[in-house]
Amino acid sequence: WSQPINLDKSNNAYLDNFSIVNNQLQVTGWNATNKALGKNNHYIILFDRTAGHELARQKATAVARPDVAKVYPQVINAQNSGFNVSFSLANVDLNHELQVISRYSDVQNGEGNNVNYWYAPKKFTPSNTSNQGNLDNFNLSNGELTVAGWHATDYSQVESNHYLILFDKSNNTQVASIKVTNVARPDVAKAYPAVQSAGQSGFNASFGKVNLTPGHAYQIVSRYSTLAEGNGDNGQSKFTDFWSAPVTLNQQAYNIDNFNATKDGFNVTGWVASDQAINKQNPYLILLNNGKEIARTKLSLTDRPDVAKVYPSLYNSQKSGFNVNLKVDPATANGTLKILLRFAGSTDGNSNYSDQASQDYPTNIGNFDNVQVTASNITVSGWRASNLTTSKPYEYLIVLDNGGKELYRQQITDKDITRNDVQNVYSYVLGTNKSGFQVTLPTQASMMHKVVKLINRLTDDPNGNGNYIDVYSGPVSVFSGAQTEGKKTTTYNADGQIIAVYNDAEVISQLPELPTGCEITAVTMMLRYAGYNVNKIQLANEMPRSNNGDYGFVGNPFSPSGWWIFPTGIAPVVNKYVGHSDIMTGASMERIKDKLNQGHLVVAWVANVNGFVNHALALTGYDASRLFYNNPWTGRKESMTYGEFYQHWNADRQRAISY
Repeated sequence: WSQPINLDKSNNAYLDNFSIVNNQLQVTGWNATNKALGKNNHYIILFDRTAGHELARQKATAVARPDVAKVYPQVINAQNSGFNVSFSLANVDLNHELQVISRYSDVQNGEGNNVNYWYAPKKFTPSNTSNQGNLDNFNLSNGELTVAGWHATDYSQVESNHYLILFDKSNNTQVASIKVTNVARPDVAKAYPAVQSAGQSGFNASFGKVNLTPGHAYQIVSRYSTLAEGNGDNGQSKFTDFWSAPVTLNQQAYNIDNFNATKDGFNVTGWVASDQAINKQNPYLILLNNGKEIARTKLSLTDRPDVAKVYPSLYNSQKSGFNVNLKVDPATANGTLKILLRFAGSTDGNSNYSDQASQDYPTNIGNFDNVQVTASNITVSGWRASNLTTSKPYEYLIVLDNGGKELYRQQITDKDITRNDVQNVYSYVLGTNKSGFQVTLPTQASMMHKVVKLINRLTDDPNGNGNYIDVYSGPVSVFSGAQTEGKKTTTYNADGQIIAVYNDAEVISQLPELPTGCEITAVTMMLRYAGYNVNKIQLANEMPRSNNGDYGFVGNPFSPSGWWIFPTGIAPVVNKYVGHSDIMTGASMERIKDKLNQGHLVVAWVANVNGFVNHALALTGYDASRLFYNNPWTGRKESMTYGEFYQHWNADRQRAISY
C-alpha cells in the first residue's frame, strides 16, 4: 500500500484587473482550488456590497494560466484557472463598493453546490467628489468656434474620455460634440490642490464652423465619460458634466475710425461686427442725410486683429475692418449725416437686415469760442464751417435780443483763419481747416443790460440776407440785470453772472383730492412748467404703488392714511413724459441752481414743514439769501432761507428729483 495522498484543500485566487475599460467593468484574474472538482460551471459574479445584492454574473471560459499551475502543482484546475469577463455599467453605481466573486458550481446556472472566492471590494469613485470648471474663452472672432477653459474633477480618473459639447440652451438641443485631449493647467492645480487631476484639467479646442443662430444662448458642456465614442452618453455610460454659463449671441459693435470729406465725397474707415452676421452675410455702409439715403456701398471686410482681441466672442470680429470711398455731391450732404452699418440677408442689402447707427454728424457747425464785452466793443472769435460755403461766400455776425429782434449786424472779413483743431474733430465737413473767424463790433445802446444772442450767418447775399444758414450762440450778457424770457426771470450781475433766477410756475394745491399726495402734486407742477399737459389726478393714478417708497407710493395718496413716495419711486412718472429724470438726492446747491437756471423745477423732500414728517415742495428759484418754492399743501408761492431749507431737507435725507 502506498502512502495516503492528501489533496490540497486551499482556495487560491487573485484579481489581476478590476477596472473600467471602454465603458465596461473589465475583470481578469484566476481562481485555483481542488474544491472545484465536480463543479464544472465557473461563474464570475459582480456584487454590490453597499446595497447587498448581486448585480450580474458571467459564465467564464477557462483561460490557461501556466504561471498558476507552476505555483500550485497539486491543484488540479490550476492550469486553466484564469478568467477574463466584462460587465455592463448600465445598472452599476460607481459610488458603491463593488465586489467580484469567483464561483465553481455543479449546475448550469451557477447555483446548486458551489465554492466561492470573494475578492477584496473596490470603490471606483474618488474620495474627492468635487466638480468644478470654467469657460475661459468662447471665441467666434474668425467665424469658427474655439473654446478654452478647464474642468477639474477626480471622476476623470475613472471617466477617462473627455468631451466638449456645444448645447443650444434656447431650443434645448445639442449642436456639436468633440473629443478632446486635456492640457496642463498649473494655475488650476494651485487653486484646487485637493483635486488630483486639476493640473491636467485644461481644454483648448475648436468646433470649427458650426450651425449657430443669432439671439440664441449657448452653453459648453465639459463631460468626462466612461464611453470612448459619440458624446460620451449612450444610455449605459457613466459621466460627469460641467455646464458653463450661457453665452448669448446678441452682441454687436462698431467704430468709425475716420470720416473725412474729400473733393468727390467722403472716405470712411472703421470696423463693424455683429452676431447677426451669422445668417446675414452681406455687409453694407449707408450714408444718410437728414434721414434720407444719399449713398451706399457693399463692404469687403478686412482683418482687424485689434478688434478680435477686444471682442473675441463677437462673430467674425477678426474680419471686421473697412475703408471705403463714397462719391457724394457735397451740396446734398448739407444736413445731419448719419452712417448705417448693415448686415443683410439679401445681396442687395434691402431685406432681412440688422443695422447699427452711428452718432449724428451735423454739417452746419460752428462755435463762438470767445466773446468779450466792454462798454464800447464786443469782440467775438470762433470758427464756422459748412459743406455749403462754396455757394454761400459771405459771412456775417448778427446780434439778436431775447425776443429775436435784430440789434446789429456786421460782415466778417477776418476769416478763413487756420483751425487744424477743428479739422481734427470735424474732418467730414469741407473747409474746417480754414474755418476760423474774428470780428469786433461796437456795443450799441440797444444791447446794454440785455441778454443777447449772436448769429454767425453764411449767405449768398452781400448784405447778409438771401439764402443763408445760421449758427446761434448761447446767451451773451451785455451788462444785463434781470431778464425775463417767457415765465423765467434771470438776473445777471455786471459781469454777466447769474445771481438770481425765478421760474414763475403755476402753483397747484394737492387738496382736497390728494391729502397725502404732496410729492405727485409737486411733480405735476414741475412737468406742467416743462410744457407737458398733465394734471395731478392723472399722475397720481399713473404713479407706481409699492410697500417701499423707493419703488412706489406706500398706501393711497387719495386717502389721509397714505404715506409717501421717494425720488426713485416717482422717477418713472417723469421718465414717461420727459424721457429721462435726474435723481438729485444729496445734490449740491450749485446743481440745484443749475437746474433752476435751465428752467427745470426741482422737487425736494423736506421734513417738519406744515406739520408733516415728510413733505415735498417744488423749488422754483433762488436769490442771494433765499429759495423760492410752490407749496402743494398751502397752494401758495413761498420762500425760506438757505439755512431753513437745509434744516428741513437734511431731516428728509436730502431727497430730490428733477429732469
